[in-house]
Amino acid sequence: MRWGIDSLYLSYQGELSDHREAQLRKLKQLAQSAPHEAAEAQLAIEGHVFEVRDKSSGLFAFTLVDGSYMIRLSGRRSKKTPMAYVQVSSGLLAYKTVLEIVVELRAILESLGDIERPRVSRVDLFADFCTDVDVESWNRRAWVTKAAAIHQYAEGPVFTGWSIGAGGPLMARMYEKLIETRKSGKTYLHDLWSRAGWDGERSVWRLEFEFKREVLGQLGLDDVHAVLGGRGGLWQYATEQWLRLSVPSESDTTRSRWPTHPLWASLASIDWSGEGGELLRSYKPVRSPSLDYLGSRAAALIASIGAVMGEGDFEAAARATADLAWQELARRGNPGFLGADQVFTEKVAFLARGYNTRMNAPEVVVPDPEDPIYLNPYFRAKRGLKEL
Repeated sequence: MRWGIDSLYLSYQGELSDHREAQLRKLKQLAQSAPHEAAEAQLAIEGHVFEVRDKSSGLFAFTLVDGSYMIRLSGRRSKKTPMAYVQVSSGLLAYKTVLEIVVELRAILESLGDIERPRVSRVDLFADFCTDVDVESWNRRAWVTKAAAIHQYAEGPVFTGWSIGAGGPLMARMYEKLIETRKSGKTYLHDLWSRAGWDGERSVWRLEFEFKREVLGQLGLDDVHAVLGGRGGLWQYATEQWLRLSVPSESDTTRSRWPTHPLWASLASIDWSGEGGELLRSYKPVRSPSLDYLGSRAAALIASIGAVMGEGDFEAAARATADLAWQELARRGNPGFLGADQVFTEKVAFLARGYNTRMNAPEVVVPDPEDPIYLNPYFRAKRGLKEL
């Protein structure tokens, strides 16, 4: 029904600017403070409201996150790591083309420092499909592969899929994607599948290959354009040379001669030169739950309180729910310091930071020494800066 790129990780050599590093250090310190101060650890860039995390990972000093990107940044003193390492969200990849994303990312990162062209650190290719084949009907021997690790998974009585080569530079997964979307909240895929002919009921399976930099480098695919042009070759290598689903033969002990399973032959023949399906019509770079989900949670909560109180009228149960919530907010506030309304306001601000839905305070601005206005004595005096 659909095929394309589901995960993309890019690295950028370069250098963070002085004033941006100072700004990010202040925001990181805010993120490590009490919740009402941490709510202001945000950075607005090119229409994105990024959460600045209180911690980063590995050798990276800073982490910015919203619904589109996770951006890890190195400090200026770091010489061993790229200036930026970016994970692109699968939701954004379902809305924009990779080249459009790279253009947007360049604008974001150039506002932070000097960058070079991106290198692809990891790319995941996928194909979503429906089939009448029982995906649990074969055993481990049917997988003819260069990988050592082969695992199968189930949730209770329901078989959910296979993974081959976990932890290696190339990994394959074949799993029930419909179940996964209901857990992860990626229900936007349901509309895309429907536009491709899905009836809304059948199981949807995904075959996915994860290519890390080691494999991409061996195949001579380093930059974005090379990877985009080489998707067909990557898929062919993965489905023909590295992994194959076969029909085992009891009369032939040479596994390489076993015939290819018809399902696998169909999946291996995808034409990557064509379009892999329609894109989402709209997308917001936020990480907030949907209003439909929150509405169902609210309805369940009101019904639960109504049941406990013996109140069958919705409006009366809703008022009782609001009263109980207000009492809890008042309990959390310090008498004489914070009222329930202020506790609620701070909680909303803290969640807004995590959801990337709004800026909670004026952006922390650190003067750029290279900006001509920085040399203006009036500018410096107004901001309490020392004379040069």
